[in-house]
Amino acid sequence: MRIPRPRPGETAAADRARLISALTSVPPPADVAFPQVIREVVEAHPDPERVLRTIVDDRGLRSRVRFAALYALLLRLRREERHAEYGGIVRDYEGEFGIEPYFHTFRAIVARTRGDLASLRSSVEYSRQAVDAMPDVPGVVHQLAAFWVEYLERLEETAPVNDLDQIERQVDRAITLTQGRVAHYYETKGRVLALRGEFEAARAAVGQAVELEQRTSRDYLRRLTQYQATRVRVDLMQERSRWARAHGRFRTELTEFKAQQLQLLGLLAAVVAFIATASNIASQSKGTDAIRLMLVASGATGIVFGTFSLVNNSSIRRVAAAILLGGALVGAGMFVPSSWMS
Repeated sequence: MRIPRPRPGETAAADRARLISALTSVPPPADVAFPQVIREVVEAHPDPERVLRTIVDDRGLRSRVRFAALYALLLRLRREERHAEYGGIVRDYEGEFGIEPYFHTFRAIVARTRGDLASLRSSVEYSRQAVDAMPDVPGVVHQLAAFWVEYLERLEETAPVNDLDQIERQVDRAITLTQGRVAHYYETKGRVLALRGEFEAARAAVGQAVELEQRTSRDYLRRLTQYQATRVRVDLMQERSRWARAHGRFRTELTEFKAQQLQLLGLLAAVVAFIATASNIASQSKGTDAIRLMLVASGATGIVFGTFSLVNNSSIRRVAAAILLGGALVGAGMFVPSSWMS
């Protein structure tokens, strides 16, 4: 559709009439091409806001033309991030145009701009209602994915895999419906992949968005800034993931160290009790038997400590020396004849 552009020296009345004519030629809202044609109308007019407001307020015009002007006006306000004005206009015209399926998308945008998690959940639900009413409109499908992934990014816990699967299906559907020509859909795809931990694929998707973005579009610089911010977010998420893995390993090693220390304390307590018992028994025995018992106790203690030192990755030579010495003491106590002790 060819959109007529303003002519030099054109009067305000002629400009308004030309814009009304362009809006009259826009397909009905139920048509899949409706949002794209509205964007072309806005692109063709350097400053249509004042005229659009007069068209929306003119109740003498057809309701369809006024709604198209309302959509174009809200599109302009959203591009300029004038959130308060956007919300005010949505509230002003909700009673008249609230039954339009696109109004679900307006409500979703108003909820999303509040910024808190509860409002983000509401924006996802409004977007889901819009998709139910217009399942083949790529912009509507993408809005659900974009708001949903933004909600998951704000959560402190790990995003549910099932939610990520659904979001990725929505993004892929929006890309398919537009034959892959809309750049910022790939940026949303990259954000989903980053939440999955697929950081290289996420960077590739954002890079594709940068390449596809139209240099002649009014949104080019804003979109480019958005893509760069997403790249930084992906880098930060990857570093956070690395830190979380390192922190997890540290916690595991600390837990294992504590367990080893408890085992060592238990072993020391057992050895002390063993030595004390052996000494007590030896003190009540005759000279030769007492010496044998002390040799066996000393050798057993050496074997136990030598074996346990393997847990702490001690040298094999030291372990073997301790075990051999302990074995020799045990042998001396058990097998040395009594005559040798006299």
